Parts: sequence; structure tokens; C-alpha cells
Amino acid sequence: MLGCMSRPVLIVGDVQGDVERLEEALDAYPEDEVDTVFLGDFFQGGRPGAGGGAAAARVARRRRNARSVIGNHDIFLLVILERQRGVEGAVDWRSRDGGPIEDIWLSRRGDWEDLRAVAADPELEAWVRSLPAMLMLDDGTLVQHTDDDAYAQLGSSVETVNDEMGALLATPGGVRGALRYTIGRNGFDDVARLERYLELFRARRVVHGHTPHWHETPLIKHEGRVLGYDGRFSRYWSRGDGEPSGPIGATVALLPAAGEGGPG
Repeated sequence: MLGCMSRPVLIVGDVQGDVERLEEALDAYPEDEVDTVFLGDFFQGGRPGAGGGAAAARVARRRRNARSVIGNHDIFLLVILERQRGVEGAVDWRSRDGGPIEDIWLSRRGDWEDLRAVAADPELEAWVRSLPAMLMLDDGTLVQHTDDDAYAQLGSSVETVNDEMGALLATPGGVRGALRYTIGRNGFDDVARLERYLELFRARRVVHGHTPHWHETPLIKHEGRVLGYDGRFSRYWSRGDGEPSGPIGATVALLPAAGEGGPG
């Protein structure tokens, strides 16, 4: 059972299409020696035209002793997929200059090859749509993509939140509603807000990706109650001119035992 603590738990933060670096990172952690938890955002940010997001999602899907939550970029790909298919009720957002939402997706490192790969692989698409919003590990660690409390709008238990998210992802056009719960940042900088959230879900701490940091290892805040694993992993998505990617260990690292501190 994942999270039973019979094996160490390996957290994999935002891959963002860099499948080669993902495979390199996972080589250090044989799949039968760890329980692996992916924090989503497989898509958007890989080598242009290489379909690295779809390849990364396949790595996660076939890895033994592994589970994943869904990220906003994964949902964004489903948005574009439904738009391209002309799904009734599909999102009709526009960019700031009035252009189609596809322009926003491409400006944020969307890759048409990812779209083609998912469209041609119904099992892969079904797997992405089946990913939960949250996981609860046996030690009371709440796992989700964002460092935000918007998921609480869907319910007050992990099961309810996942049921509601799953219903949105399974409904034509529902991806628009799903996306809005996965885009908030820095909500847990407010300690009172964090404490209310942990109490609501009866969790000891929360692990997330989504919000990049510039540390050598996962960012640990609030005496170990918040752990961030988005260490700017992709080599192809700089967030500023000349900005390098972060070290692998800032995004892919073992989860400390509950109650332990760490660098941050």
C-alpha cells in the first residue's frame, strides 16, 4: 500500500516535460525500493516538439509502487484537447489581446506534440483524467499540487474533493471548472489559513509542487508543516532571461519523516 511507510516515500514535483531529466532522477531510486508520489504538471515546459510531457506521464503511469495527483498544466492540456475536438461546453477563454486560449497555452510552453500524443492514446488520456486532486499518506501527510486551500471549496475530506474533481474531469467541458482549483499560490504563507486547512483535512502537514523555489533541496516551511517540491526542474522552461534550471534534488527527493525539519 502506498504510504504505508514500509518503504521510503519519494516525492517527484513538477516535471514540466523534461522526461530525460526525470528518468535520470528516478535511476537513483529503484521503483521497488520506494513508494513514489508524483505531484502532477507532467506537461508544458519540455523540449519543443518532443512530446516530453506525454512521455513523462507514461513514466509515472507505468512505474510500480507509484501514484500521482493532477496539476494545473495537466488540466490545461485537457482544456486544449477539448477545444481542438470541438467538445460542447469546452472552455472559450481568450488571451488578453483577444486571441484564442491556445495562444496562452503555447506562450506557457504548450507542445502540440504532447497534444497529439495524448489524443492518439485513449488509455493515457483516461489515466490523466483519473488522477485525483489529493492523496493522504498513512502518516497524515496531505499531498496535492498547489500550495493553496482552494480544494476545500470542493469538500472537507480527501474522498469528497477527489469525487468532485473526478466528476468535473469526466464531464465534457468540465475541465474549465477543474482548472480553477489548481492555480492558486502561496496560500499557506498565512499560518492561520494553513492551520485551518490542516485541521479540516485532519492532516499533519501538506506536500505540494506548483510554486517554484530557488533552494537546493525541497523548501520546508512552518516547522515542517509545508514542503514544496517545485525546484524549477525543466531545463527548457526558464522563468527569466538566463535563469538556469534548479538542481534535481530540489524537485525529486525523499519525504522526511513527519516531525523532522530540514533545509529551507
